Amino acid sequence: MKWVEDYATGITRIDEQHKTIFRMAEDFRAALDTGTGARVYGILLDNLDGYSRAHFGVEEHCMEEYRCPAAQTNKEGHAVFVEVLAGFRQRYAASGYRAADARELVDTVDQWLSGHICRIDVELKQCVGAK
Repeated sequence: MKWVEDYATGITRIDEQHKTIFRMAEDFRAALDTGTGARVYGILLDNLDGYSRAHFGVEEHCMEEYRCPAAQTNKEGHAVFVEVLAGFRQRYAASGYRAADARELVDTVDQWLSGHICRIDVELKQCVGAK
């Protein structure tokens, strides 16, 4: 899935962070397609964990600050993503790299991009414009 400006929130810091996760997913899918997924899977898990820890707090604060009606839905979605990611990290710690898990993770991230960033996070744009 590729970033397009339609996904912008109107807050540069958040949009740049969103572009980063789009690139991460795209790069990892390419790694899977070229057979190098095993080499970078642990790195992707670590990067997604760091991304979620850093980004979610910033975004939740902005949604509260701009009184975005999607703030609670956004926060709940973040909690679900963190929980799902923890499951992938636990399986990786217990069993190492498994191609099926890697493919499922990248599909999960793509679903996150389309279902969360492209539908919930974009609601922030109208709030930023109204303030």
